[in-house]
Amino acid sequence: MAQNQPINVDALLARVNSPAHYAGGEWNSCNKDWDAVAVRLCLAFPDTYEIGMSNLGIQILCEIVNEMPDALCDRAFTPWPDMAKVLRETGNHLFGLESRRPLRDFDAVGFSIPYELGASNILEMLDLGGIPVLAAERGADDPIVIGGGASLVNPEPLADFYDLIVIGEGEEILPALLAELRDLRSASPDWRPAFLKSAAPREGVYVPAFYQPAYRPDYSYAGIASRDPAAPPEIRRLHVDIDHHVRPLNPLVASTETVFDRASVEIHRGCARGCRFCQAGFVDRPVRTRSPENVRRLADSALAATGHRDLTLLSLSAADYRDVDDLIGAVRRDADNPHLRVNIPSTRVDAFNVKLAEALCESRRGSLTFAPEAATERLREVIHKGISEEDLLRTAELAFSSGWQALKLYFMIGLPTEEMADVEGIVHLANKVLQVGRRHRGGRARLRVGVSTFVPKPHTPFQWFPQAGIDEIIAKQDVLKRGLRDRAIKLNWNDPEHSSIEALLSLGDRRVGRAVKRAWELGAKLDSWDEWHEPEIWKQACRETGVDLDWFIHRLRPEDEVLPWDHVRIHTKPWVLRWEYDRALADARGDQQAIPTAAYTD
Repeated sequence: MAQNQPINVDALLARVNSPAHYAGGEWNSCNKDWDAVAVRLCLAFPDTYEIGMSNLGIQILCEIVNEMPDALCDRAFTPWPDMAKVLRETGNHLFGLESRRPLRDFDAVGFSIPYELGASNILEMLDLGGIPVLAAERGADDPIVIGGGASLVNPEPLADFYDLIVIGEGEEILPALLAELRDLRSASPDWRPAFLKSAAPREGVYVPAFYQPAYRPDYSYAGIASRDPAAPPEIRRLHVDIDHHVRPLNPLVASTETVFDRASVEIHRGCARGCRFCQAGFVDRPVRTRSPENVRRLADSALAATGHRDLTLLSLSAADYRDVDDLIGAVRRDADNPHLRVNIPSTRVDAFNVKLAEALCESRRGSLTFAPEAATERLREVIHKGISEEDLLRTAELAFSSGWQALKLYFMIGLPTEEMADVEGIVHLANKVLQVGRRHRGGRARLRVGVSTFVPKPHTPFQWFPQAGIDEIIAKQDVLKRGLRDRAIKLNWNDPEHSSIEALLSLGDRRVGRAVKRAWELGAKLDSWDEWHEPEIWKQACRETGVDLDWFIHRLRPEDEVLPWDHVRIHTKPWVLRWEYDRALADARGDQQAIPTAAYTD
């Protein structure tokens, strides 16, 4: 691959609005000697610096790779349009922040993709980095492009852009792949096909070029088959023991404000609650817990290395961590900082108790976040949320009486079997919670209500359900806007056009990649940002490439349909998902009769 000199980044910074996003040199960054290592990786995050620098996965992987004596790990983020324009006008390429080398000079570029709407950013970064966007067009002088992250449990919509995809957690497989790449690249001019053949049999590794999807004349998907002896017929998702990977010990400190400007420690991975809409709750099984000793070690190291006064204990359901209130107290005592604020993310309503409230009260109070997801008992049964209205009102009572002045509630609309009465239930429930707040906090009580649109996700019991149409979602949003007019309530909702593209990228097969590429060519970028997302571009791209958007996202899938992600195996058995799907329909009817599991097989 080409070995160019570092880019003169300083000459570019005066021409852009946010130069700190591209300057590098952050506190705790690691700038290893380019010529002193044998393999060089750039971790690329397909969103902007302020989003990517808040991603704990990037921090973990950077630290792991940079601990390898013969490897370096650099970072790159999606540039804002002004920097993209400057790079193209000056003939420069997108670069790694530490080395300032073009992406095309690295041995591997790894994309961590936590959400689907980063798809167009991946192509933009590849093109700006001097790398062909299609894997089939890359040669011996191009880096290996690796994909990973939560959204790739269905790898097919983006398969054509990656040489290799890691399905699952990368803490152990990434160093092994880099060592293999190092050895093969130096041994043969035909290192690229040799590396892919060598990597393909590894558990959790998917080489899209070694698989051929098939389609029927009626447009339906017929399945996928391995076309290379090195490629297994199924890919099993990787899981690691997080207690064996105590990182990051020295987190990077961003040079400018980020969306989550705080230290973070992961205490759980996975969730045993089984909410039927939740992809992470199914694909991250089994639940793995970090020991209190290692949580405290990470927290102590992160706070000392960064100077942060805010610490988040991360988990899908942090309150389910055994004795989490005692853990919070121990972390605060270790830090010996009266200004330290310890937070936990969205908390289960039924897990919030007096001891947890007291532990959090010892920190500076922010707001508390709860996610009922649905406002009626019937719909909560359908999604298997397992909480009652009484649980939520009791929790609100405890929170407001303990001194909090603001709560956040998260709901979804467009859920399977939802009726307009369920949407109106959000209005009624939110107003009840606000009244609880006013009894304790008077006019200072505040409530934020966030409402997102349901997107069916692969490897969940709801993967067979259609997404609600845009007109239906807009009508339901209007009900909420009319009903939640109290000045103490702030209502936030998302654009259903965003959600339809997210659903396409979640549920699509490899044909969707044509629409992704065409949308990027038409100007799609930064699609997770309201001000940059242009739904008409995506609709035009679908029309021009023959991708039927409605077919992919707005139809009920039959039980026997072959799904584009069936070759990816997660810990949860497929029959369990189908049983949960049938149980949800029974719950919607109010049918409490047991459904025997004996009738379900893989």
